[in-house]
Amino acid sequence: MGADLYRDGVARLEAGDGREAARLLEAALREAPGDVKVMHALSRALDAAGERERSVQLLELVHAKAPWEPEPACELAMALLERTEDARAAEVLAPVLAAQPDHPGANLCMAMALAKTDPERAKAHLKPASRSADADQREQAAALERVLSGQFPG
Repeated sequence: MGADLYRDGVARLEAGDGREAARLLEAALREAPGDVKVMHALSRALDAAGERERSVQLLELVHAKAPWEPEPACELAMALLERTEDARAAEVLAPVLAAQPDHPGANLCMAMALAKTDPERAKAHLKPASRSADADQREQAAALERVLSGQFPG
């Protein structure tokens, strides 16, 4: 039953129904307390439903249980960057990059976290991000590279 709730919740999330996704995923989490995959999906559903603070709290729990998992770590890092908690974002990403040094998304997020305080290190993290299979990540890496190099569009 829990697996069905999880699948149905993710399907609702992908269909754009954050509220129903959150309801189903909360039920799945009751059946599988502490399941990192369910908690991560629920955090995404809560965010889609406009419950950003609860979403970030869940991401913190997921990160505490599985700090090497790239997607929840990147999502948590982005939430921290929105709050200008750049140093904490870099801390969140460190275990991911220790486990997967070439992970494009984690490198992109780390570059963002370091951009203001250590632009040279940030640039080094853009190299793996620029080789991402995801076109959006490649474009974001290129845009940040331009900013860090002082080549502003004009």
